[in-house]
Amino acid sequence: MRFRRKKEIKCSTAGKNDELRTVDIDGLTISYKISGSGPPLVFFHGWVGHEDTFGLCHEGFGRYFTVYRPAWPGYGGSTPMPGFTVEDFVEVGRKFMDKLGLKNVTLIGNCLGGNVAMEFAQRYPKYLSKMVLIEIHAYFPNYLYPLLTPGLGAFIYWFVFKNITMFNFLNSFIPLQRKDPSDDFPYTWEGFERTRIRSSLGFLRAIYRYSKKMGDDYVDNYKVDVPILYVEGGKTFGPVDAFSQKVREHFDNTEIISLPEAEHNPVCEQPELFNERVLRTMGFDA
Repeated sequence: MRFRRKKEIKCSTAGKNDELRTVDIDGLTISYKISGSGPPLVFFHGWVGHEDTFGLCHEGFGRYFTVYRPAWPGYGGSTPMPGFTVEDFVEVGRKFMDKLGLKNVTLIGNCLGGNVAMEFAQRYPKYLSKMVLIEIHAYFPNYLYPLLTPGLGAFIYWFVFKNITMFNFLNSFIPLQRKDPSDDFPYTWEGFERTRIRSSLGFLRAIYRYSKKMGDDYVDNYKVDVPILYVEGGKTFGPVDAFSQKVREHFDNTEIISLPEAEHNPVCEQPELFNERVLRTMGFDA
C-alpha cells in the first residue's frame, strides 16, 4: 500500500481532557501532555516519538491513572539538548517527576525509550511502583550503523526516512501502521515527519555509546527491584526478538504480555488490544 503526504498529519485521537503543558528543567523546556486522573503514569517515547505517541492509549489508561506524556529534549515541543547521553535522559525523567511531585509512578518505556526506562529503574527504583517495557532492543541494531557516520548519516536518514518514495518501499516489507481499516496511516511516517533529524541521530548515538559502555551481557544480568510487565509484538526486528528471549531467560519479577496481532509498536498499531491486555494484567477492567 502506498501513502501520500497529507497536508495535515493527525497523530492521535486526543481526548477532550488532553492538555499540553511545559515545564522548565535546567534551562530546557520540556513539553508534555496530561490527561486522566489517579496515580501517576509516565510514558517514555522511543526513537521517533513525541507527546502524542501514547495518544491512542491515554484515554483507556486515564480511567485509572493521571497520564503524563513528555517529549524528550529535541522532540515534539521540547527544546534540544546537544550531545546528550542516555544518563542525561534519565536525569530529565527524574527531574520531570520531581518538578511535578510524582511518586509511586507506573513507568512505560516504548522501544528505545524502554532502554532509558530500564536505566531509570536501576538508578531510581524508589520512584516507581511498576515498569512496563514495550518492544525493547537488546543491542544496537547493525542496520542502523550507517546513520552514525558523521555528515553522511544525516543524508542517509533524510533519504531513507523523510523521503516518501523510499518510505513506501520500506513500508511494503514491514508495514508498520495502524491496524484499523478506517485509519491505517503509518505512524512511523508521521513520527519521522515530526522528529528533527539532529535529535533522532543524537538519540541513536546516545544508545550506541550506552550499549558499548554497558557491554554485551548487560541485559543478561539486569536486575531491578521493580515489578516489570514486558509487552512483545508479533513480527518484529531481530534485536527486539533477542530482547524478548533474554527477558524469558534472565528477568525476575516479570510478566510477559504477547500481542501477536501487532508488528512492532502495539501502542500505535493495536491500541485497543494494548489497553485491554495491559490493564487487565494490572488488575483493572479494560
